[in-house]
Amino acid sequence: MFIHIGGRVLVSDRKIVGIFNTETLRKSQDNSTHLMGAGDDDRTVVISIKNERLFGIVSPFTVIKRGLDDEDFFWRKRNEQ
Repeated sequence: MFIHIGGRVLVSDRKIVGIFNTETLRKSQDNSTHLMGAGDDDRTVVISIKNERLFGIVSPFTVIKRGLDDEDFFWRKRNEQ
């Protein structure tokens, strides 16, 4: 299945490694490398199995609801190990 991440960008659900919130990634210098190429309006970063970064203007929570079942992903809350 393909997931629409905003604009005209579709990603195969079989090639997604992670879906990240750009706001959260901007808070860490270690994660800032994942934002290279992101625009000011981008809200989602999708990393593929080939380490490609795709950016979307849709919230990552909306992207997840569009195409992934609950058993296909896991959430990590702040300070959770």
